[in-house]
Amino acid sequence: MSIHSNDDQDFLRDALPSFISESVELLDQLEQLLLELEDRPSDRELLDALFRCAHTIKGSAGLFGLDEIVAFTHHVETFLDALREGKTHLTGKTSAVLLQSGDQIRRLITLVDPGRRDTDAAPDIADQRDTLIAALVAALPASALQSTSTHHAADAGAPTIAAPAGAHRIALHYKTDTFRDGFDPLGILDYLGTLGTIESVSLGADRLPAFDAFNPEDCHLDLSLVLRGTSTTAEVEAAFEMVREDCEISVSAIADPGAADAPDLLAAPAPDTQPDMSDSPAPTGAASATTPATASATTPSTLDKRAAGERRQGDDARYVRVRADRLDDVINLLGELVIAGAGTGLLAQKIGDSELIESSHQLGRLIEEIRNGTLQMRMVQIGETFGRFRRVVHDLAAELGKQVHLEIAGAETELDKSVVERITDPLMHLVRNAMDHGIETCEQRLVAGKPAAGTLRIAASHDAGGILISISDDGRGIDRERVLSRARERGLVSAGVTPNDGDLLALIFEPGFSTAEQVTNLSGRGVGMDVVRRNVESLRGRIDLSSTQGKGTTIEVRLPLTLAIIDGFLVSVGSSKFIFPLDAVVEVIENRPTATAVDAHGCSVVELRGQVLPVMSLRALYGIESLEPERSSVVVIQSGGRRYGVMVDGLLGQHQTVIKPLGRMFRSLRGMSGSSILGNGEVALIFDVTSLCQLAEHPPPPHTAPPVKPMSNALNPKQGATQ
Repeated sequence: MSIHSNDDQDFLRDALPSFISESVELLDQLEQLLLELEDRPSDRELLDALFRCAHTIKGSAGLFGLDEIVAFTHHVETFLDALREGKTHLTGKTSAVLLQSGDQIRRLITLVDPGRRDTDAAPDIADQRDTLIAALVAALPASALQSTSTHHAADAGAPTIAAPAGAHRIALHYKTDTFRDGFDPLGILDYLGTLGTIESVSLGADRLPAFDAFNPEDCHLDLSLVLRGTSTTAEVEAAFEMVREDCEISVSAIADPGAADAPDLLAAPAPDTQPDMSDSPAPTGAASATTPATASATTPSTLDKRAAGERRQGDDARYVRVRADRLDDVINLLGELVIAGAGTGLLAQKIGDSELIESSHQLGRLIEEIRNGTLQMRMVQIGETFGRFRRVVHDLAAELGKQVHLEIAGAETELDKSVVERITDPLMHLVRNAMDHGIETCEQRLVAGKPAAGTLRIAASHDAGGILISISDDGRGIDRERVLSRARERGLVSAGVTPNDGDLLALIFEPGFSTAEQVTNLSGRGVGMDVVRRNVESLRGRIDLSSTQGKGTTIEVRLPLTLAIIDGFLVSVGSSKFIFPLDAVVEVIENRPTATAVDAHGCSVVELRGQVLPVMSLRALYGIESLEPERSSVVVIQSGGRRYGVMVDGLLGQHQTVIKPLGRMFRSLRGMSGSSILGNGEVALIFDVTSLCQLAEHPPPPHTAPPVKPMSNALNPKQGATQ
């Protein structure tokens, strides 16, 4: 049954993307809760949260008329309800069925997503649905089966669960602010149509105001109807869980469904028929509403619940969903604004007008505040990405016959959403690789004197103005002899040559390199680690590997916090300009005589508070053609807990840096991560501090780096868009 007008249908179509987005988020939450529940199977809060996820998806899908999703999710909801009521218990087998059921709901959602619809997959989805429903029904005890209706089997041949037939009289008294709260009163009737047949709908006209007092934003609907079907009273009442704040509801079972002339129940609502909704779900999409307590009761506890619902509604009103591409456009424009603001500041300094200089400073401060606020909108906690790996570890451990305990640290660490999206796949491969190659089977671990269950740890933290992500396991570690043997077989290492440990481990990232004895569906083809390194480096990041044979392996991925705009420290060498990420700069040693003891690699040392500080010369490192000044400065930078000095000619101060990709001419330069356009149109290169510090430890042979010409015309300012 559908009673929506064309305008309603247009509204629902426009709101469908919100339903899809929020349903996917709820499915992610459901998956994480299930994995947590395996460790705490009797945790009532987890059980209630699981039920709310399924019920919210089912209710929202009903408002959109997505009967297939409603039908399947109903079976999941029924099992979760039996689980939280103690009628059944979670086992490894039922947990796997519930996880697969979440995947099934996700697949059903893709069928209604206009951007991802795959009609060819529909037959397979139907087969999987029937198999999962049968598994859910088989896991339910007889007492739970008796309270579940048959109408949710959407297609012929789908497994059904029997329930006694009946009919209910329903009275709905919508509140005046229903429309203002964004709720469609008729949407609930569409959902009721999935529970049975609606008959004897009558409209009460007593609340209608006089014509001159009519406000089109007010709702004056009073509806009475009879629902004929196989649903129980509890199931009919559950249909209203998300709308009780917008209407007063009365539901009663009747023996004679044809008694359409029965007295109107609106005059005497029965509060005792309405269940406690304290665990009702949070709002979803444009067509759903905040869950309240019952409107007819006046006990203090009910008032407290109503106040809590109002607070939740107020909190939800503080959030607005914004398309990611629109936010990216704002970031790009902000980058151009930063460049224009810097140009204005330089022009003011050139003119020398004090009022213009003060005005440009004020403009710069405002731009910086806007920049910080806008970039903060793109910062997300990486814990959401880490949480996805719980399912991967769970499924792979079962597939490989291993026991693995996943530890997550630093989940609250924030970085740019664009970085998170692009690093997820490389991290996923590293996790799968650690599960397959690193952690041994239970029998192998016991023989090695280890606990039967292995440990995989994923951690994140801030480091030197960026983020450090480490993935470590306590597995078998890397067999150097096998790596060296395989490298010689492939011609990567000459016979008789033994590379140092760092270079040997780095061979694992070579294309096509694999030490697996046999090819499986997880590994052995030599495809993956080289892609991981390439993807990390495309983000201006770096990947390092360390391993102790028999004890485990650790892979560290260092990434920038953002790909758009950073605070930088501007320096000069000759007429060339360079930028250090400000977070990596520890201190500056100004105006000291230029060191004379610089070796052929451009390296020297200086004394800093009684300790020796390694110093490298940018002029020598990059072959910059300019006269060396009598006095120079040293910028002290830090990476990986160690400090290094960089010798420069001039210190130009803090600079808001819009990061742009390197031009083709400079992509081969080690130690560089990007470029930036200054306010006067010049181009400055941005240092990759981690890579630069590695150059300080292992400098290249002298005179091999191409000379860096003055940067004013080195890059076209329009070359490459702000990332």
